[in-house]
Amino acid sequence: MPGGLTRLHDGAVVINPYRIWRAVETAPTEAEAAVVEAPVIGEERFRLAFEQAMAGTVLVGLDRKVLEANDAFCQMLGRNRDEVVGKCSDVFTHLEDRDISEEAHRRLTSGEVDQVSYEKRYLRKDGRVVDVEVSTSPVRDDTGSMLCFVASVRDVTEERALNAQLSHQALHDSLTGLANRVLFEDRLSQAHTRTIRRGGWSAVMLLDLDDFKEVNDTFGHLVGDELLVALARRFEEVTRSSDTLCRFGGDEFLYLAEELTSAGQAEEVAERLLDVLAEPFSLAGTRVQQHASIGIVVLEGTGKGWTELIQDADAALYEAKRQGKERHVLYTPTMRQQAAMFGRVLGDSGRRLAPSPLAHPPPVRSGADTPRYT
Repeated sequence: MPGGLTRLHDGAVVINPYRIWRAVETAPTEAEAAVVEAPVIGEERFRLAFEQAMAGTVLVGLDRKVLEANDAFCQMLGRNRDEVVGKCSDVFTHLEDRDISEEAHRRLTSGEVDQVSYEKRYLRKDGRVVDVEVSTSPVRDDTGSMLCFVASVRDVTEERALNAQLSHQALHDSLTGLANRVLFEDRLSQAHTRTIRRGGWSAVMLLDLDDFKEVNDTFGHLVGDELLVALARRFEEVTRSSDTLCRFGGDEFLYLAEELTSAGQAEEVAERLLDVLAEPFSLAGTRVQQHASIGIVVLEGTGKGWTELIQDADAALYEAKRQGKERHVLYTPTMRQQAAMFGRVLGDSGRRLAPSPLAHPPPVRSGADTPRYT
């Protein structure tokens, strides 16, 4: 049978595949008079399907005003039917997403497409944001004239929140919440590309806690973990918005400094990281003084890969430890040679830099890896 429209509630018009809309341009009362009666059972089935649909279902006129909405759609918005029907969809749409709705409406009314799917945000009556997926199609009479639009709306707020959580867990350290090695490597690759293309400077810093093993041995691993979290929060306080701070594993951190005005500015950034350690930490009723050493390697448009850059920073870190700890040292090629003589880069660093898939993030327990420097 040809499709059409019928009324489910006073003043609202919805599609009914068992009826024909004969008067597209007339007022609703005139249109109703022109409706051809069909079997009551068909109308009842459609009404039940519309009302009981788990997905939000809404009919929107050519003027973008809501003609009818089912309970699922109204509940999604936290509004009753009277607060929805007759209103332009912009009333419920997030201000930043209204252009998405307007573009979808334009494409449908122009005949560019006969169905459109998009994502946007609604605003509930209580102010909460609802992420939704919308699929909209035109409703036509038996002559092909467009009458209105029917939209199926699915609430994907929880789904997106879960995906965001899983994505965060895959790219962040579970203990400190900092970026993990996977995310850092991606950021480093992007920074390296920008440095080669635009010029300028970026720097990678490898920070290792001095004598951290003594904290674990004296106070236990739980206090050691608390100290790592407290350290992360302090480092975050001086992390620039353009930079990336990462827990590399155990008692080591990586810092990517971008958009530097000079190579010397990298040392200024390293100095700020060390300065936040001046104040002792209060953990489990105990004051703990923690220091660190930093190795710095500056990116100046070189073609070095991730592994080689970290090994250079590791060589500079070795030099900082050799000079007495609690300091930062800028990498020079001779440092790499000296470190290699002692099996430093090819040994410890080589094992740390072996491929580590997402399924094997850095260990959470601070005692999992014995600190390399004591």
